[in-house]
Amino acid sequence: MLTEPVIEIATKDPVTITPDTPISKAIGIMEKHHFHNLIVLDEREEIYLVTIHDLLLASSVNETIETLMFKPHCVNENTPVIDAICEILDSGQRAAPVVDDNGKLVGIVTDYDIMSRVGRSQLLKDVKVTRVMTRDPITIYEYESIGKARSLMRKHNIGRLIVLDRDGKPIGMVTEDDILRKIYKPKRRMTLGEVVGEKVPRMSQPVSLIMSTPLITADMDATIPEVARIMEKYDIRGVPIMKRGRLKGIVTRIDIMKYIKELREGSYVEVEIYGEFDEEMKELAERILATEVKKIVKYTGKPQWIKISIKKEHDKGGVPYYHVKVYVKTPGKLYVGEGRPKLSISKRMEMEEEDVVLVTEKQRWDFIEVLKDALDAVLKRIEMDKEREHPRHVKRELEK
Repeated sequence: MLTEPVIEIATKDPVTITPDTPISKAIGIMEKHHFHNLIVLDEREEIYLVTIHDLLLASSVNETIETLMFKPHCVNENTPVIDAICEILDSGQRAAPVVDDNGKLVGIVTDYDIMSRVGRSQLLKDVKVTRVMTRDPITIYEYESIGKARSLMRKHNIGRLIVLDRDGKPIGMVTEDDILRKIYKPKRRMTLGEVVGEKVPRMSQPVSLIMSTPLITADMDATIPEVARIMEKYDIRGVPIMKRGRLKGIVTRIDIMKYIKELREGSYVEVEIYGEFDEEMKELAERILATEVKKIVKYTGKPQWIKISIKKEHDKGGVPYYHVKVYVKTPGKLYVGEGRPKLSISKRMEMEEEDVVLVTEKQRWDFIEVLKDALDAVLKRIEMDKEREHPRHVKRELEK
């Protein structure tokens, strides 16, 4: 369960530079070794870090690294991998120097190292990418400028953009790496006459000149380890998620690390679903569940379990309708929310050691509406109980 010491997956004896290293040289080192982070050691062997994203902020490649380096959070070599992931994310970094008990540098662990380990994880082997992907990712058209790509990356604090053709079809990817290596320090310098018959500054040229193709993607049914292995194999940091040729989202290394952090902190709740519903409703149902479960966790802490029972039936005309029950087990209480095509009723029953609360049966034929009603019923009952226990606390939570 990602519990081995972080030094076991870290890169030992990392490449280092000094504060007086020119930015142009640092870019060259990153390009040669396919690095996204470089450790900087000063004359007292104080540890600093500079990232490829930082280098995009440079006004000149002739500046020294000292103007961009920062004091990073370091991870002890004996820290379990899952805890190291949490520390890296909390620090706002994508990599961390690894130190021994005396604070001496012994390695560096990066998001690439973590993806290599995630690709073999049994903990995540059945988790679909839809759990972690970012929907409606930021995109750019192939004819739009490299300068606009850089601005979008800075604005949204992201490292890549999916490139679309004129018909809106995903055809490639442009990353901060591409801008650094092909614009800031290219092997073949792009000049004002790069576009035949025109004189166009490099940053005004279209992203199609520097984008990576073909686009490497994954299907909506892929699991997190499968996507992690794709990232490792092709040394990429983001994978667009497709469904029947259409762009549905993107998964990055950071998305996967954040999900692992949620597992570690116990905010993740496994939802067991019994029964069947139409496949085209699956994606929307998962989004609704993710949102509502977070609300339930907010009020109850981590529930002992959540189960959803779906019963699909047909009326005399063959039209399908659904009965949905949502069960949320918290210490001392079991909440049951029900959505079904009947008039609203509510009941309350008492058991010897714990309450069983049955609430809300509404007239709904559509599955999504029935599911939302059942979840909403549970949440309202939990809010009512919380209000009785801590009225001011709930009021503050609702005002946030």
